[in-house]
Amino acid sequence: MTLSQRLTAPLLTVLLMICLPVSKPVWAQPANELAVELSPLVTRLLEDELLTEAQRREAMIFHGQWDGLGELNPKEELRLRVARYEVRNDGESVAKRISLADAGGPATQHDIALLARAAVLGGNPESCINAEIQAGGGASQIAFQRLKAQAYEDLGQYPKAIELLAPLREQAQKDIKAFTTAEDLTAAAEAIVMLAKLEGRPAADYHLAVQLLSKAHEEVDPLYWPAYVAEAEILFDKGNPQQAMEAVVQALSLNPKSSEAWYLLGSMRTRYFDFDLGNKALAELRAINKEHPLADTLAVEIALRQMDVDAAKAALGPALSRYPTHRQLLALSAAVSAMSYDEKATGEALIAFEKLAPGNPQAHFAVGQALSDERQYALAEPYFKQAIAMLPGWSQPQLALGAMYMQWGKLDEAAAQLQIASTLDPFHKEITNQLTLVQEMLGYETLQSGQFLIRYKPGIDEVLARDMTLHMNTMAQSFIARFAHDPPAVTQVDIMPDDQHFAVRITGMPDIWTIAACMGDVLAMTPPRPGPKRAYGAYNWLNVLGHEYAHVIHLSQTQNRVAHWFTEGAAVRMETTGWVWEQYTLLARCYNNNELFTYDNLNWGFIRPTQPHHRSLAYAQSAWIIQYIDEVHGWDKALAMLNLYRDGVSEKQTIQQVFGTDTETFMKGFLDWAGKQVAAWGMSTYGIEPKDATLKKLLQVEDLSAVDRAQLDQAIKDHPAEPDLLRIKAQIVLMGEDQQAAIEAIRQYQQARPVDPWSDRELARLAIKAGDAESALASLLTLDRIEGDAPEYAVELSRVYRGRKDYDRALHFAHRALLREPYNPTFRETAATIAVQMNNLEQAAFHVQSLELLEPDRAIHPKRLAVIYERLGQKEQAEAARKRADTLELLKDD
Repeated sequence: MTLSQRLTAPLLTVLLMICLPVSKPVWAQPANELAVELSPLVTRLLEDELLTEAQRREAMIFHGQWDGLGELNPKEELRLRVARYEVRNDGESVAKRISLADAGGPATQHDIALLARAAVLGGNPESCINAEIQAGGGASQIAFQRLKAQAYEDLGQYPKAIELLAPLREQAQKDIKAFTTAEDLTAAAEAIVMLAKLEGRPAADYHLAVQLLSKAHEEVDPLYWPAYVAEAEILFDKGNPQQAMEAVVQALSLNPKSSEAWYLLGSMRTRYFDFDLGNKALAELRAINKEHPLADTLAVEIALRQMDVDAAKAALGPALSRYPTHRQLLALSAAVSAMSYDEKATGEALIAFEKLAPGNPQAHFAVGQALSDERQYALAEPYFKQAIAMLPGWSQPQLALGAMYMQWGKLDEAAAQLQIASTLDPFHKEITNQLTLVQEMLGYETLQSGQFLIRYKPGIDEVLARDMTLHMNTMAQSFIARFAHDPPAVTQVDIMPDDQHFAVRITGMPDIWTIAACMGDVLAMTPPRPGPKRAYGAYNWLNVLGHEYAHVIHLSQTQNRVAHWFTEGAAVRMETTGWVWEQYTLLARCYNNNELFTYDNLNWGFIRPTQPHHRSLAYAQSAWIIQYIDEVHGWDKALAMLNLYRDGVSEKQTIQQVFGTDTETFMKGFLDWAGKQVAAWGMSTYGIEPKDATLKKLLQVEDLSAVDRAQLDQAIKDHPAEPDLLRIKAQIVLMGEDQQAAIEAIRQYQQARPVDPWSDRELARLAIKAGDAESALASLLTLDRIEGDAPEYAVELSRVYRGRKDYDRALHFAHRALLREPYNPTFRETAATIAVQMNNLEQAAFHVQSLELLEPDRAIHPKRLAVIYERLGQKEQAEAARKRADTLELLKDD
């Protein structure tokens, strides 16, 4: 997306940001709006006079109301320790731990089950396997059976896990009424889901699991929050994030200290780039337990999703020292090594994981997912394939590989892979969405043009695809020269027919809307036209694709290791519009109020903005820094930075090596230069509230007719550095009849603040109103350049030059209008007419062909084509065009 579009439509971003509807579902609420309140049902339970004190305390522990417990007996302390995930150093066997007598008396069957659970949670599944409980001893045999199966899965001993789980599924299929408690129903549901994953079972098993969970919290025990957590896990696993989030919030209302619910919430939202909620969940887990293994896991997941390898390593080191055999942390350790491009360390991490859990695909999948997120598709592919080979029935790596092939542009491979995933999981929304789309896309038409392969759905979008062949290669050559790199692969451009198709193309889900995105060697975009399922409408498509093509070059040039701020800033600088007014105002206001990002915080503006304007500021400031590097240090320094990124040099080391200074000194130089820029823009006081009461009153005036001119003139003399006063004066003069005085007043303001397009808009309006379009040319040329999505200036320029019989320039600006609205038949008609006037019959034919696509029921277009083809000596094409015209005439007569 162009900068002007980002500034004026902040929900439309190149990043995959979720477009929030007006009534926000719970899964889309900002972190500060997500209030988790204890359910009144829990309050009534705890206040029930029929409960014994022991029952009340048990309920308080289960529902996370720990503050009022006071002194704990040993049994309560054990329950609370496991609830808090205080499971460090649980490597001792459960048998040894329960042999220790305490004031609470001998260990019960429930104690044994709790200690076995602690062993699994701490990464010691062997201890769980060695534990046994007796029927009727106060612990659920079904839950314990499922827990031991989890331990066997962690060890990679799938046949033993299946042996434990299969009877539970058979019992549920035979008679669901056999499970009478919410705990048993939930454990049976979890067992069925685990078994389906291990065996590649059909979706019917998941329906059975959901049925069990519904019975648990709707019929048996509405306060049993683990059933909601299990339900949320299934829903999210099946590509239904909204209902999953609702289930998680329901669980938290029943237990605000549920570690499982907070982790699931954080992990889900992190996957959708919602780092505010991810970090809120992380803070809640740390509040429960400073050394919480789920908090450690979530911290690494957040860092990996943000492509922050250093932060991931910082979180992982202490975590593994506490939980050295924790499977999920070890899998993430392999992913972090892969993200560091350390092949040796990645291999060693996978070997270490394999020793603990032979045949378990978790680590290979984590590595594949991390590399895929980093757009390292070729590197990720073998890890996904290995994960699939290790556990063919697990649909997640099947889906991830198919989705990656989509991102990679390998549509045939994507279709085949997603078909396999769909067979395993036919009701998974993301699989269904992507499979439907890729099957449709295999029927798309293609146009090959130099550096680009253009895909489009047959029909009206052929108009845009044909236009791309006129402009894209010229644009690409200028970019290649600028960055001194020619991507070896052909760039695929996918024109998706609407926003929902586009969203599925880039994310797998239809509710994340942007207008264009780069996925490595693949660019995807929505068409620049209004219509159903289109949120934005017309825009300058060449400007947008130019921005995205800059990313293609940078990713190829650096092996996908380019700093986020650099590639976005350089891409904005390559946009043909140049700076726009919204950018000047944003940068000036933030500079004047010391609100620009520091170097360390700049990337966070893209990844985790804390203010509504932060993402726009991150784009604008990054582009400003690139301009500073270019103008002060030379473009060769920018190219040197790209080379160091390619070699894996960190961002701060890159600054040190290229500029011979640290980032703080580098940014000081930038700020000194930026201050001079703001002064040259005439915006040194912009965004600063004036202390002078008279000045403040004048700047806030709404009724210009009430302004005292003498007072205004005196204020202008007293405050010569305040251009806004000159604009007020110009606006007042415009209200009168003296056009020349108005022009002079506007030019005075323009001289003081040359970057405000208001001056050129008013000057052009006055000139055209006076019938003097020639005088408007300079302003129209400026406006056509900076008003990226507005075609009217190009239309007027084309009309003026056509009146001069300067047909070359007239056609140039007709094409400029078509860059904004390629589907506009009036603009197309103008371009065709000008081409005929200058005897450029090939161009005329091109545009009339597009008109035939845009208005296929009008016989006039093939008639005109027949005439043009005759003049070009193309007899066969002329005859075919005449036949099409005759057919349309007959249909019209009928």
